[in-house]
Amino acid sequence: MSFVILALAIGVTIAVFATTTAGRKIAKRIGLRDHVSGAATSEDVSYLLSACGGDRSALEERIEAERLRYPALDEADHYRRAIRKVFVEKESGEG
Repeated sequence: MSFVILALAIGVTIAVFATTTAGRKIAKRIGLRDHVSGAATSEDVSYLLSACGGDRSALEERIEAERLRYPALDEADHYRRAIRKVFVEKESGEG
């Protein structure tokens, strides 16, 4: 019985930790990004990274600009807004 309670306590602790900023960063590093609430999808990250020419610092600059403009949004929304800007830039550059 004590093993079940211990396992449950560990599971709850991990679940709560996964909702913190540090927990999200760890989940991002180990590849669980798509399973964390509010995190950007791997597809969004890949698309934005390719739009930035593979330059991670340029990607982070775009995301940071969105964070500064809209601090209440989650990571997924910041990526979506940055991707929309890429589309607008492409349209204005071609037109």
